[in-house]
Amino acid sequence: MSDARAVYRAHPTSEEIDEVLGQRLKAALGTVNEDGSIHLVYVIFLYEAGRFYVETSSLTRKARNAAARAQATLLVDGQAASGRSVMVAVEGTASVISGDAARDLNHRLRAKYIKAEALDSIDRAWGQLDDVSIEIIPGTWRSWTGAALHAETQKHLDVPYADIWRE
Repeated sequence: MSDARAVYRAHPTSEEIDEVLGQRLKAALGTVNEDGSIHLVYVIFLYEAGRFYVETSSLTRKARNAAARAQATLLVDGQAASGRSVMVAVEGTASVISGDAARDLNHRLRAKYIKAEALDSIDRAWGQLDDVSIEIIPGTWRSWTGAALHAETQKHLDVPYADIWRE
């Protein structure tokens, strides 16, 4: 029998976390609705100087929630160069940034995801819509890797772990 504690509490290295946060991935952003429920949405993000940034419109629920309740959770799921799956979750203080600071942040965030030759056009299009950035200052970090679970599972399989998933 396997040790569930070892399987489910396996952590990635700091280098793997930084590598995944620098990738062009989607993240799930959770903010708190007025009734206490969670509003959950996929976003693109920028991780810079220990803070996370998400671009949006001041009209969106996520922006209104962040302004009203100043709490957010962000979950990123990626893969490090080592081949290990890496999941990172942060819970922290959220604030809404507007004006020139938001325009600059949103441009840098877009530059992470958009080809250089299309960036100016996207800035013109999205800049008319997304007038704010949400900044998340992490208070609590959680991270884990599925590597131990994959290895334990492989012991019981007759095929490679990657081949068990439906397409």
